Amino acid sequence: MKDYYSILGIDENAGESLVKSSYRKLAAIYHPDKADRNPENQDKFIDINEAYKTLSDIVLRSAYDRELKEYRAFKNAQPGNKIIPYRTRLRDGANVNIIIDFTRDIKERFQKNKNFKEDLEKPENFIEKIIYVERYIKCPSCNGEGKEKGTVCMACQECRGTGKMKNKNSGIIESCRNCGGYGDIFLYKCKACNGMARIKTSERTVLNFRLNELLYGIKNITFKDKGDAGVFGGKNGNLNVAVKIDEDVLSKINNGGKRFLDKLLFFKK
Repeated sequence: MKDYYSILGIDENAGESLVKSSYRKLAAIYHPDKADRNPENQDKFIDINEAYKTLSDIVLRSAYDRELKEYRAFKNAQPGNKIIPYRTRLRDGANVNIIIDFTRDIKERFQKNKNFKEDLEKPENFIEKIIYVERYIKCPSCNGEGKEKGTVCMACQECRGTGKMKNKNSGIIESCRNCGGYGDIFLYKCKACNGMARIKTSERTVLNFRLNELLYGIKNITFKDKGDAGVFGGKNGNLNVAVKIDEDVLSKINNGGKRFLDKLLFFKK
């Protein structure tokens, strides 16, 4: 049984206007009278017309939906004859690495507060940093799907959804050139992200750093899930902050406080 929704590249809940616009776009591509005269265009064009004729008519569409549902239930009940899903294009987000200089913050905190030692021992004591981090975020236009709302991705006809093709000359397995190795094709890519599902932006971020961690010599602090966004089911990357504090400032604080930092470190062991 033909899947008219897949043929038009639309979701099963697509409205009348989307059915019509998809039909017009595909008809213009696969019309047999086009200059390239691809032999397969005629069969494809017939399917497109059949799909549009059925899905644009309320009565025909309702009857087709019932038949399609029954067909899928039957197919799924057959052992060893499952419908092969599209390849999962899981992509994890990368880690973002930045450097933050805390020298001025530490110096000012020490100069203004005479009870620096007592404050340091309080675990809730922290330094707040407001920074702008350049990273990839999930595309707000398509909600990280890479395609226009109401449309679907189609299995690549060249590689049948595997994303791989055998080179006829060399015999080497290579990424499918038709789909770029993804295994599926977006008929309607999201215009905001061009099908990539995420966009790069400079985002305002508020980070809190514990004062005792900074002065105890921790050089790298990780903020989980604050790196590049993962898409298609992938995890977000982390934000790694390299801590920079002038050694002379640390030395003055240490000596000025009768080496209380050394004492704190000693009792922590």
